[in-house]
Formats: sequence, C-alpha cells, structure tokens
Amino acid sequence: MLDADVAVVVAAMRRAIARCIAPSLDARAGAAARASVDMSRVERRESRSVEPQCASRVSASSSRAHARTLSSRARIRGARRHLRRPIALAVVVAVAVVVVVARVVRSRSVVDSDRVATMTRDVAPATAADDDAAARFIRELESGALDGVTTLDIAGFGLESLPESFGRLSRLETLNAAKNKLTSLPASFAKLTNLRTAFFLGNAFEEVPEVLGELPNLFMLSFKSNALRAVPERSLAPTLVWLILTDNKIEHLPVSIGKCVGMRKLMLAGNALTALPHSMGELVNLELIRVADNQLKTFPNWLLKLQKLAWLAAAANPATDESASRAKSQADAANVPVVDWLELGVDENVPPLGRGASGAVYEGAWNGKKVAVKVYSSAAKTSDGRPEDEMTASVLAGTTESSGVIKTIARFTRGDSRGLVMEYLHQGPSSSADEPQWKNLADPPSFSTVTRDVYGTDVRFTVKEILAIAHDIGGALVDLHRRGVNHGDVYGHNILYVPESPGVNPRAKLGDFGASFFYDVDHEARADLIFATELKAYGHLLTELGCRLTPSARNDQDVVAMFDFLRKLASKCIDGQCSRALFPSAINALGEYRRVVVENALDVDAHARVLALAPFVLLTHR
Repeated sequence: MLDADVAVVVAAMRRAIARCIAPSLDARAGAAARASVDMSRVERRESRSVEPQCASRVSASSSRAHARTLSSRARIRGARRHLRRPIALAVVVAVAVVVVVARVVRSRSVVDSDRVATMTRDVAPATAADDDAAARFIRELESGALDGVTTLDIAGFGLESLPESFGRLSRLETLNAAKNKLTSLPASFAKLTNLRTAFFLGNAFEEVPEVLGELPNLFMLSFKSNALRAVPERSLAPTLVWLILTDNKIEHLPVSIGKCVGMRKLMLAGNALTALPHSMGELVNLELIRVADNQLKTFPNWLLKLQKLAWLAAAANPATDESASRAKSQADAANVPVVDWLELGVDENVPPLGRGASGAVYEGAWNGKKVAVKVYSSAAKTSDGRPEDEMTASVLAGTTESSGVIKTIARFTRGDSRGLVMEYLHQGPSSSADEPQWKNLADPPSFSTVTRDVYGTDVRFTVKEILAIAHDIGGALVDLHRRGVNHGDVYGHNILYVPESPGVNPRAKLGDFGASFFYDVDHEARADLIFATELKAYGHLLTELGCRLTPSARNDQDVVAMFDFLRKLASKCIDGQCSRALFPSAINALGEYRRVVVENALDVDAHARVLALAPFVLLTHR
C-alpha cells in the first residue's frame, strides 16, 4: 500500500514537470539549435582564416567572423535565459515531490523512532481514539512496516491481545505495553531474541506468560498493578536483572527465581506472599528488595545475609507488625503536637513543592515560620507499605538528637487526609545566611544504573562537604537504629545538603521514610543483620562521594590520609565488617575529622586522634 501511494504521487509530479517544461522547450529548441549551428560555422571559418593571405584581407575576415561569433553567442545566451524559468520551476516541483513523498511515508509508516512517537500519547481509558490506534497498530504490524523498530510504545492502546505476527519484530529491544487489557502473549513472542526491557504495567494478566522465560536477553520486566496470582516456574528468564511484580495477588514465587543469579533489583511489595523460596539465597547479586505489604511471618536469615543486599523495605508484614505497633505507641507519646489544618496556611491553589507515591508536600506557615506540609493520599498503602508506617518513622526520626534527619515538628488530620508538618528547607537561591540553599545530593537510579544514584558528570564535592554528609547521615543512622527504625532507602537522592560557601559550613539531612520498617533491637542477632544491611547502603554512599572529591584536594597528603580512612570505612560497611557496636565510634571519628578540617587543623596529630577513636577501621579487611 505504501509503495502504491508513493508511485501515484511521483507519477503526478512527473506529469506536472513535463507540462511546465515542454512548451518552453518546443518553442525555443529551434533557436538554440540554430545558434549552435551558427557557432559551428563561425568556428570553421575562423580555422580557415589562418591560411596565407594579405594582412588587410585577414583582418577584414577576422572582424566579420568576430561579429558573427558575438551574434551567435548572444542568441545562445538568450535561449538559455528563456530556459531558466521552466528549469527553476522544475526544481521547485522536484522539491515538492520530496516533501510530499516524505509526508506520505511518515503518515503511512512507523518504522523509526519518530514514527513510533506518533503512536504514543498520554495514557487514558480506552476510547474510540484508542480503538483507532489499536487498529492502526495492527495494520502496521501485519504489513511489515514495524519490522525494523527497536523501541515500541503502545501504552494505552486498549489492546486485548497481541497477534502472532508480533513475533516478526525481531529487532525489538524495548517494549512499553502498559495500560492495555492484555491477559496473555502469543507464542511468537519467543522470537523477540533482542528484547531487553518489557513493561506490562496496568494490564489484566493473571499469570506471568511462560514464553517470557525463553527470551535470551531479557534484562528488565514489569508487571506492576496487574491481577497476577501465579508466576510459573518457566516464566522468568535467567538473564533478568530487574523484576517488578508490585501490587498484585501473588501468593508464591517459583523456585526457579534462584536461577536469576544476575538479579539486582526485585520489587514484590503489595502482594500476598506468605514465604520466600529458599532458592532466593542464590541471588548473590541482589542489592535491593521490596517486600512490604505482604503476609510474610518472618524474614529468613539467608535473606538478610545476602552478600550485596543494601536496600530492604519490609513494612506491613506480620513479621514487622508487632514492632510497628510499639513504634506507633512511642510516636503517639512523643512531644509532637497535633494541629488544625487551618493553622498551617497552605494555599492549595499553589503547585506543591514535590509529589511522590504517598502524597504531596506543600509550603505552609506555622508559629510564624515557614514549614513543609506533607499531605498523604487517602489510599491505604504506598508502593513500599502503609502511610501510617512512614508517618510513625518520620515522627520518631524527629525525636532523635541527630541533626542529620529532616525533623517532623507537628501532625495534622483533615477529614480523610492526614499528614506531617516538617521543617522547611529552602531549595531556591539563598536570600540570607539564615536561609541557606539546600540541594538534592543526587538523582535517582536510571534504567542503566539500576540501583546506583545518578550524579552529573561535572559534580564534585569539597572535603568539607564530603565530611559533613558522611558525618550527618552516619549519625542519623546510629540514632534511627537505636530506636529500631530501618530507613530502607539510604540514597543520595533522599539527602538534602547545604554546599560549602564563604561563611557557610556544609551540612546534610536524610529524608523520605517511605521504605522504613521497624524491628526489635533487643533481638540482637537479627538486629545486627538488619543494621549491617543498611550499612552497605551507607558504604556505597561514601564510595560515591569519595569518587567525586574536587581534584585540587587530591594533592594534599593530609587529605589523602583522611580519605584513606573513609575508603576503608566504606569497604568495611559494604563487606559487612562494621558491626552495630563499632559503627558509632567510626562516626565519632568522622566528627573529629570534620572539626579539625573546619578549624584548618588537619595534621599528623589530628590523624592520630581520629585513629584512636576508631582503630578497627584500618584493620585489614577481607
């Protein structure tokens, strides 16, 4: 169909060109030919004029020949001028051909990324427009127009199934089929041997299709918010690194999940899991797992002992409910007042300062000061658990002595809404020393980094900034875990910091307790394992900061010695060799380093004092 349309357009344009040029050619071709003949005669006469003759005769002949030459050349130039207009018109028509053909191709085909983009729009419930999009997509697919795509976005097309012809997309690497009505995949899906990323969010699958287990290069797979009840043994490709099964009805995971040895990120929150298969102990590369809001009665030690596990969210499970209840009682008894919504001066017509899975944060005012007001949605749960757990953790964090957490100073309720009143951290340009500028330390992980935050390529931190962040966040973790609170999401993108500037010393605060859960600190063996998991995340944070030290500071031998201490502390945290009992002394050592750097007194004696506070850090680590 596409070739026929183009052929019709081209034929029409050819006829137009012929009509434009032919009359002029017919009328003027004779003149051009006669001019050419005259020119040839002149040239022959000129060649004969060189024969021996008297000077006068030669001169006369040459003059006549020269005159005839000028006359013939003038006629040629005239003929050429007459041809310029039809030729220019022909060029214009030719350009029109290119434009029209390009438009026909673009409107009839979706082979490249631009064409695919024309099939993408805001996700919405199925409508007549969605039906048209689905029908057009099927036509394009079966005609072969999509055979070359590597990225395909068919989100919100209202598709109830995919045809067997989908298997012809052998070059496809990324598929977004979110917000459709799919319940199964065709057997031909196994032919998508280059597929790396597949999104099926918000469909109607009741089980993960087994055909996905046959894909040799599948890297990331999402079935968030479907109706999943089963994950068959053969449905998970061993190559998976990132698996999202959040918000479904899954009661059991397959034993075969243990074969996904490259798995780094596993999202299981909001299901009905009562246990985890022992085979998951083989996931030696697992760094992040979300199992909040399930029916897990215990967390096996083999899970907490996974070598690389650093980010764990486990709230809203029977295994944590008892500790959560105790924590809520402590939060209710804390000196954090409950205020009336009308006292907070929130203008709901102004866009929020930020918005997340659990709610939005607005600017307000209370007791004559700016405050940040977090309003939780009325939903019973978030992507990592229940709002009440996040609120409890935030209140308990506000009661700590540490300056390294964002403080909660009040609570409020308003009908179905509830929320927190927190200290306001100004993130715009600083207007005074009393209102410093706070900045996000990093951006969240990307599809390529999976579990690692993203920093700008030119981001660098000073010695003071790194010490402030390491000391403030480390101190916050010490205080939180003393109260049995596991943050679960210690990342740079959850940290705000004040950069160093003249007259301003840097500092940092940890926020976002959405992944937090509670545990019994008196159960020492289990508490040590949970704390060791959080310290791995802290170790990764130190490593990321150390890699971004300003180049000029790397030539200072005292700074080099100090960063050797930081590097070894990070290694011990990541390797699980920094215990709950020893970590506070390491934070005290960082505090001493911070003090002497601020006072510009970093020297050999200072190093000796620091090492006396935490000598274990420099011991050889495995």
